[in-house]
This record gives sequence, structure tokens and C-alpha cells, in this order.
Amino acid sequence: MSVEDAILTAAVVISVISLAFTPRNKLFELQFILLFVQLPTWLLGLTVVELGWLEYPHRELADVNRTSFIFEYIFLPVLCVHVNNHYPWQASTPVKTAYLTGIGLIITGVEVLFERHTMLIQYTSWKWYWTLFSVMFIFWLTQKTIAWFFRSP
Repeated sequence: MSVEDAILTAAVVISVISLAFTPRNKLFELQFILLFVQLPTWLLGLTVVELGWLEYPHRELADVNRTSFIFEYIFLPVLCVHVNNHYPWQASTPVKTAYLTGIGLIITGVEVLFERHTMLIQYTSWKWYWTLFSVMFIFWLTQKTIAWFFRSP
């Protein structure tokens, strides 16, 4: 098993197991977030890959799709579930911004490490800050949609 396969397998296993720690009263939110996040990540991921800005040299379902299935359809949606479960809904705007920025920076940092040391992702004309902005946008969009559907005004 290659390092890339081990990372992808670990991402799936950790993602699936972590869902068991979602509060039972938020199961409908969990399902909604998992399905909702897949749309913008699919659109964004497919766009940047088709434009040639990013490549995924080592990927699952290589004959079907040039994006990273595990990242876009499993890992990021599950991460959004946890981000929203622990989102500081009552906090001030700077605290909310810092929360989303901090998590975005962690995800971006891990991606940069993967880009430099594995064949999971390769930047062609992509820059790390586009990952940061896109991940923060996905988190923000999910948070606003959850607030609209599940939170009272």
C-alpha cells in the first residue's frame, strides 16, 4: 500500500467513524450538510480540474472523474458537519470569522503538505490561498444555509 493509499483510506475511515460522534438530535442536519456540501465542492472541484489549475495524480475512480472523490464527497462534507456542530452560533462576528479562518488554515496547511510530499494533489496554476478562500467559502455557505434552514431568527 502506498502512502497515498494509506492517507486516502485513513481519511475515509476517520470520516465515517467521526460521524458516530454526531449528536442524535442533529442527524437530519448531518444528512442535509453531507448532501448540500457535495454540490458546491463538486462544481468547484470539477471546474478547477477541467481548467487545469489542479491535478490529482493519485486518485480514486480515475477512469470516471479527474477530481478527488474522497476529498470532495466524503472528507470535506464530513468536516463541514463537525464545523457546524461546533460553530459558535452566539459569538461575535470576529470570533465566528476566526473560527472559520482557523479551520480553513489547518485544511490549507495539510493540503500544502500533501502537495509537496505526496502525489495526491499537484498545483499547476493553483495557489494555496485559493484553497483557503474556497474552503472558507464552503464553510461560510454551509453555515448560512444551516442557519436559514435550521436556526430560528
